Amino acid sequence: MGKTRDRRPRAPLKFDAMPAWASGRRVRHGSGGTNWRNWAFILLLIGGLAIYALLPEPPFPLGGTPLTGPVERVADGDTLEIAGQRIRLLGLDAPEWNQTCRTAAGAEWPCGRDAARRLRNLAAGRTLNCSAEGHDRYGRLLATCRDGSVDVAEVMVGEGLAVATDAYAGAQAAARRARKGIWQGDFDTPAAWRQREAMGEAASGGNPSRFERFMAWLTGLFAS
Repeated sequence: MGKTRDRRPRAPLKFDAMPAWASGRRVRHGSGGTNWRNWAFILLLIGGLAIYALLPEPPFPLGGTPLTGPVERVADGDTLEIAGQRIRLLGLDAPEWNQTCRTAAGAEWPCGRDAARRLRNLAAGRTLNCSAEGHDRYGRLLATCRDGSVDVAEVMVGEGLAVATDAYAGAQAAARRARKGIWQGDFDTPAAWRQREAMGEAASGGNPSRFERFMAWLTGLFAS
């Protein structure tokens, strides 16, 4: 009689688990590394925006086509901005933003702010064509800006809201005879006022940097 075969189930064979490094799988050590990379990216982005805001405007090429467009911003009575380019109008010098003048009765009036307000109203809704002739020490474009036959600098001088430097002598003479604007009473020329400002006797004038314009835009964005 033959032997009976043992039919009891055998225990399964045991194998050691394969280490993660051998299977090619990445070993996770929590989310700390991912959070650090996210914060580093955010900080780099903020730093890049700050550097961009602090950089000076690229100079507009001279001798090419005129700069044409609507006025985006008016800094004071002789400085405006078109297509991101700050433009200093040629042929005139307007009172600075914080400058005051005297009326015919001797009272103070904010001639600098009134000049800026008039230029802003004058440029509103217009597409100006600005012929560039150079750059000043602030990097602003020196240009003559017109809308058709309207020369905005000539209008400012003719209304007594700026003094003529090398052009617009006729418009200035007419404004002076009519005692318009600054010619109605006593005033310091803008150049003399800036000289006193440099000596610490007057408040700062309006020539905002790119960073200041960026911060003003950011403040207006959250305020709206």
